[in-house]
Amino acid sequence: MSDDPPLLSRIEAVEDPALERTLGELGLVEDVSVSDGVAAVTLRFDAPYAPDEKAIGDRLREVVRAAGLEPELSAWDGNPDPNNPLESVRNVIPVASGKGGVGKTTVATNLATALAERGATVGLLDADIYGPNVPGMLGVEAEPGLSMSGTLVPPVVDELRVMSMDFLTEGDEDPAMLRGPMVDKLLAELIRDVEWGTLDYLFVDLPPGTGDEQLTLMQHVPVTGAVVVTTPEDIALGDVRKGIRMFLDQGIPVLGLVENMSSFHCPSCGDDHPLYGTGGGEQLATEFDLPLLASIPMDPEIRASGDATTAVTVVEDTPAADQFRQLRDAVTNQVGAVNRAAVADLDPQSSDNPLVEPTQGEKDGREDRTEQHDATS
Repeated sequence: MSDDPPLLSRIEAVEDPALERTLGELGLVEDVSVSDGVAAVTLRFDAPYAPDEKAIGDRLREVVRAAGLEPELSAWDGNPDPNNPLESVRNVIPVASGKGGVGKTTVATNLATALAERGATVGLLDADIYGPNVPGMLGVEAEPGLSMSGTLVPPVVDELRVMSMDFLTEGDEDPAMLRGPMVDKLLAELIRDVEWGTLDYLFVDLPPGTGDEQLTLMQHVPVTGAVVVTTPEDIALGDVRKGIRMFLDQGIPVLGLVENMSSFHCPSCGDDHPLYGTGGGEQLATEFDLPLLASIPMDPEIRASGDATTAVTVVEDTPAADQFRQLRDAVTNQVGAVNRAAVADLDPQSSDNPLVEPTQGEKDGREDRTEQHDATS
């Protein structure tokens, strides 16, 4: 594993800030080799452009340079699964909600473009069979191509590879009237018969609910983790709970919650007004021990960009775009933490995992034990 045991020990002693364990304890150092003054370090990282993994990499470079060597860091490719129809896709992330009308497509589209803007290779699958809106929001005019092997080649816009049911209908107003088995077959084909190429992330914009489309995705590809979108009001929270439980029941980590339309940002006065109440996203996050990844206000700029067929994140230096860039960093950090936890055989949903926020009862118990320890020390 290493021809420089002292250097390996120092590298393995670096701590993972999210999992609160060292890289050695987590088994994240795949190989360290030294040749001609260069230390090549291979890590079991799988979340490109995640700020936390970049910070760990920066710390490792400091350790290697302190040993008088030049660092060369790379990520381990792993062992490809021949049964995975998306074996060249590193992370599959559904953006979901049990409730319609929460702005899920807006979140998925802007999250994907924000990550592509950073430099990642990103795909966006519009899996809302009945209401595919992604092409319209992005202004996609090109149709999919056809490869020599007969698979569909997705068009590229704003550095995103985009595939949608919308490409397969006859016209803008052609209704998609499909029964359950047809939905299952069509979505399976959109997953299997598309030439996605090598992707760092594939975001899947799922339709509302907990039906065939969601189950088809989970049964056909290994999902890294889901982003769940809600709005603050009680009527939305009930349906979103069902969506969260669906993923957890299938053993799929929920990366966190996005509270969309958390307030209305008035462009005239600059104030935020809670049109749909407050605290719904935080309430769900506490209930399920999940991180609240972002609270995104209703902003006319976001609506206008969607109507203008461009994602708000491609508009530089605007407050609305910054909201989605912050969400991008939060999501990629969670993806990295979930993947690193999997390497270490840690259950990402277990309360023993530092990724999971403890319930209030667990917090109270820890505080009681701390006070007892302080009293006897």
